Parts: sequence; C-alpha cells; structure tokens
Amino acid sequence: MLDEFRPLRIAILDNDPLVLKLLVQLIPRWVAGSEVVWVTQSGLDAARRCTDPDLTPDVLMMDLSLNDETSGLEVCRLIRADIAEMPLLGMTSFRLACYAAKLADAGAQGLVAKSDSSMISLAISRLRKGGTFSPVDGVRFDTAAAAHDRLIHAPKSNPPRLSIQESRILDLLSQGMRYAQIASEFGTAESSVRTQAHRAVKKLNANTLSQAIAIWVTGARQ
Repeated sequence: MLDEFRPLRIAILDNDPLVLKLLVQLIPRWVAGSEVVWVTQSGLDAARRCTDPDLTPDVLMMDLSLNDETSGLEVCRLIRADIAEMPLLGMTSFRLACYAAKLADAGAQGLVAKSDSSMISLAISRLRKGGTFSPVDGVRFDTAAAAHDRLIHAPKSNPPRLSIQESRILDLLSQGMRYAQIASEFGTAESSVRTQAHRAVKKLNANTLSQAIAIWVTGARQ
C-alpha cells in the first residue's frame, strides 16, 4: 500500500507527444493528491527509469500501442520481472477486452480507457491502496508482488548463446544507448552494430529488437 499522506508520484509512457502533454495537465486534476514526475515516449527508457531507485515512480501508466518497436506488454513484463512493488497501469484507446487478459499475464495491476477520467481515477485509487483494477469481466489482475513472484518463477528456456559482442550490444541497448553511441564506444561503424543486433534478434527468435532485449535481459538474470 502506498503512502496516502504524500503526493502520489505518477510516470507516463506514451508514444504520442501531444497525448503526453495533455495527460501531464489532466492526471493531477483527475487523481487527487497526484503529480506527474516524468514522461517518456520510449518503452526501453521507461524500463530503465523504473528500475532506477532514484527515478522509480509510485505508479507507471503506460500506453499499450507504442511505435518504437516496443509493445506495452513487453515493457510491462520486463519491468515487473525486476520490480515487485510498483503498480503498473495499462491504458489504451482500443477495446479493453483486446488487451486485458494479455496485460494481466504480463504482470500489470490494471487497465483503463485512456480518455475515461472516472475509470482512471478509480483504478489509481485502488492501486494506491494495494489493490488491482479490471474493467473486463472474467479477467483478474495480480497484485504487483504476486505478479512479480509468478514471472520470476515461471519456467523459461535459456536464451540461445550470443557472441560476446552481441551480448554487449543488447546490454547497452537495454540501458538506453543508441546505435551511434555504441558504435563510438566500440570504435566501429554504426552499420556493423546494427547488423550484430539484428543477428541477435534472429538468434533469440524475437519479432522485434525490443523483444530480443527483453528476452536477453530477463534470461540473463535467471
């Protein structure tokens, strides 16, 4: 349960800068006693910030349709495998039933319609008290601690063996570095870094680079 006697620190992940700007203005109005402490358009950046003790918010609200090759479900699973305390609240402009079961499986604590202020206020109120929020009948969300425990104990196959260079590239990408920065650090061409990263994606049987990073990071920590 979060402390009800201090401002609730909320972070927001959304790929649309206009939506972010609007939510920064509206969330404190919709949710009494809250403040937006940071926003980002990048799923991997959100994961990095949430796992940094100095930047971890009380609640992360995350859009489930991102454009940076990272799905909200992947971000949710990656963060929840690392953190057992911080509630994760998914939000979408699409039908809630399309995402609810998958988001619950990925470790979130609730799902809301992005434009429904009453639903958002109610959901965050429940999460603040240590509960969960499901807008879809028959879909149950776990608490943060229970979801974390389920994910870290779920049987996983070990990821395929990557080369030292491929492993290092995925590690650096997971920390928010870009291809050009990694190429500069390695003293090689950016195209070479991209090639090795794409090779790692294929080895991990991933559909996207961010999915490969999630597979690699969570697998490497087992």
